Amino acid sequence: MTPQQRAEMKAQLEALERAEKQKREDDISAYKSLVSEFCKKTKESMMELSKLMRQRKDEVFDAVNDIIDLKEQLFKVKIDRHSNTFTSDGITVALGRRTNDGWDDTVEVGIAKVKEFLTTLAKDEDSAKLYKAVMQLLSKDKKGNLKASAMLQLERYAAEWNDPLFTEGVETIRNAYSPVETCDFISVSYKDKDGKVHAIPLSLAAMARED
Repeated sequence: MTPQQRAEMKAQLEALERAEKQKREDDISAYKSLVSEFCKKTKESMMELSKLMRQRKDEVFDAVNDIIDLKEQLFKVKIDRHSNTFTSDGITVALGRRTNDGWDDTVEVGIAKVKEFLTTLAKDEDSAKLYKAVMQLLSKDKKGNLKASAMLQLERYAAEWNDPLFTEGVETIRNAYSPVETCDFISVSYKDKDGKVHAIPLSLAAMARED
């Protein structure tokens, strides 16, 4: 192969490499444009959906407030608006506001008093049962909070034993209760002609994909 032929072949290889490099750069640029367009369209679509869902949610809560007002007037009763369920013609609508248990820092004082009382118990069978039951009621959930449902049983035990320290500790715990309202919720279900109940998915995660 002559020097001229080698030079021509080298030039051809370099041109091919440049062409392949340019094609890759063009493909990457096209990919980025596709991603950008996808993100923009998805944002616009989801913002529109979010706005519509917020609007529908407000409409439902506005409507139910009128229903509850009328219910209170008709039946002369005060309705707890944190959670209500209405059923008609096989359709069930549940709505309200979710509440998480919460406690201020004085709850630890109450717990300490109750545990101090437990140390004074005699070593008999009844005392052992009370100790075990109360310690279970004082156990905390994964978030480090007491269960509000435990308060009723704690108060019953305190009333039964009628010990000032026990009673004071339970009262301190009860007064430390500070529930936190989190979000409004709506769930709707209906029965089909065969009596099967179907829940209407109201979140993107709950919606099954159609084949």
